[in-house]
Amino acid sequence: MKKTLKIIGIILGVFILLFLTYFAFITWQIKTGRLLKWDGKWYTQQQLKEKFGPQVYEVESKNTPEEVYTKFREALLKNDIEAALMEIREEKRARYIKDFQNRSILEKYKAIPEVGKIKKAENDSIGNFSHYYYFDNDENGKEITYSIEFEKNREGYWQIDGI
Repeated sequence: MKKTLKIIGIILGVFILLFLTYFAFITWQIKTGRLLKWDGKWYTQQQLKEKFGPQVYEVESKNTPEEVYTKFREALLKNDIEAALMEIREEKRARYIKDFQNRSILEKYKAIPEVGKIKKAENDSIGNFSHYYYFDNDENGKEITYSIEFEKNREGYWQIDGI
C-alpha cells in the first residue's frame, strides 16, 4: 500500500512539475513576444506572418498623405462624393458611403480644416502608415483632437484609412 502511494505521489509530482514548466514556458514566450494574441487567438510570429503577411513595408511613394487629404477635402466641398471616396481605402469605403448619405455627418466632413492645419504625428508614423491630427472646438468650446490615418498601398499610393 505504501509503495502504491509513493508511486502515485511521484507520478502526481511529475505531472505538477510538467504543468509548471509548461506554464513558465508559455509565460516566457508571451513576455518575449514569441506568442502574440490577435483577435482573441494566440499565434507565433511565423503564423502571423504567414496569415497576414508583412504589415509594414517600404515602397516608393507616388503621392503624399497631404495630397490625398487635399483631394478628399476639395471633392467634398464640390459635393463630388465619388471622387472623395476614391481617396479612401477600398476596404473602408462602405462605411463612408453610409456616412455621406447622412446630410449632417456629411456637413461635418466638409468642415475639416485645410491641409495646412493638420499635423503629422511623427511617433505614430512608420513605413506605409502615417498618422495626422488636428484640433477643433466642440459646441461648448472644448478643444477636441481629431485624427486622420493614412496607409500606403503596395503600389505606392497613399489613401485615407480613417478620418
